Amino acid sequence: MEELQYLNPTELLEKIYDTLCSEYEDEAHYDNEKDKQDIEVTKRRLTKKVFNEFVVDDEYFLTMDSKTFKERYHLYEKDLLKMITGCSENGVPYEKFIRIIDDLLASANHRLNAFEQLNEEITRIKAEKEQEEQEPGPEEVIEEETEEEEEEEA
Repeated sequence: MEELQYLNPTELLEKIYDTLCSEYEDEAHYDNEKDKQDIEVTKRRLTKKVFNEFVVDDEYFLTMDSKTFKERYHLYEKDLLKMITGCSENGVPYEKFIRIIDDLLASANHRLNAFEQLNEEITRIKAEKEQEEQEPGPEEVIEEETEEEEEEEA
């Protein structure tokens, strides 16, 4: 299996994903409306459990600081849930599923890196402007020299 870049899958993730796939398979065998409703609830809960079991940078989505999650992954939450549902509903093998999730997490990471680069560049530009404002400009140097020359002539 290829090395994953961002997702650190756990044994539990695989078990929950397999159970979710199984729920989709079993769903076709139930006719009773109550059973179908129960399966829908189970699928939603298992989908969320799969999502919460994602580990990136040794941190579970479930226990990740809300500020960190919002900054890094919030924009991708619907897409990740859609991927979980699409993969499990269609019986995508676990190895391929985690590769797909890793690719989406790579996109989130690239987005974060781009914003970090932007912030670094803004900080650098502001620091340069502040430094320029503190240094005497060429006009100020000329004025000082002119004043000194006038004092010497007098």
